[in-house]
Amino acid sequence: MEKVIITAALTGGEFVNKMMTEYVPCTTDEVVSEVVKCREAGAAIVHLHAKDPEYGLPAQDPNPILREYVEKIKGSEASDIIINLTTGGGRWATDEEVDKWMKERITFGQEMDSLNMGSVNIWQPNVGGMDIRDYVFSNNLVTIERWAGYMYDNGVKPELECYDTGQINTALRFVKEEILKEPLHFQLVMFGGYSCMSPRPEVLTYCVTRLPKEYTWSVCAPGRSQMEMGALAIILGGHVRVGMEDNIYLKHGVLARSNAELVAKIARIAEDLGREIATPDEAREILSIKKK
Repeated sequence: MEKVIITAALTGGEFVNKMMTEYVPCTTDEVVSEVVKCREAGAAIVHLHAKDPEYGLPAQDPNPILREYVEKIKGSEASDIIINLTTGGGRWATDEEVDKWMKERITFGQEMDSLNMGSVNIWQPNVGGMDIRDYVFSNNLVTIERWAGYMYDNGVKPELECYDTGQINTALRFVKEEILKEPLHFQLVMFGGYSCMSPRPEVLTYCVTRLPKEYTWSVCAPGRSQMEMGALAIILGGHVRVGMEDNIYLKHGVLARSNAELVAKIARIAEDLGREIATPDEAREILSIKKK
């Protein structure tokens, strides 16, 4: 079985902030320091959202913060890590505004971008005391096609974020229509809640049966499900995402003091299950990424 790729999702976009945990990195220096620690703990990929440096709330788009993250990471001790930038969030803006900052963001020097494979109703209806049940996390087929084109034109590997099983079908259809290029890499987002796949073994097993064997896939899940579904993904031959974007606890009632603690924990689980940990260069080979 090939080596397992660990992605560290450090901050998240909407929900994780300093009011929830003092340990979430928010300033550029904190983010870069976390990346270095996660690389040392076994992460081959880092997934980034831009944070307001004071409280860790989502930074508004357009912003210079993601570019700063990329530039400083490339000058750090973790310069070889694969940088994966979000294309989610910022959807309160108009389609034209979002498309404009997407065109700019694609040029920051990252090797991967997340690409949501469809629209979903919000999975958590209350954020910061606000009722957002009428909010739709929108990504229609035209937008997916356009953004995939931007990524391929700039040598960026799309990570296909699937929040439900139907979005796997979208990706497979897009291959036939030559919108997506093989081999594909999926992130199976098992957040449960109101609108996402539930983090359950039978759901993950079904998803894996839908994917051609030459494709790669990873799984992310919230809270205590992070390690449970991560361990199952490792057993099934997949890859795994951990980090404070999805889970702020190292174990029940104990806050993780660093994303690196979560990376180290899943790395120990992988090694106990007989899977070696991929370095960034080994991850590039597995994912068919040409190093920039």
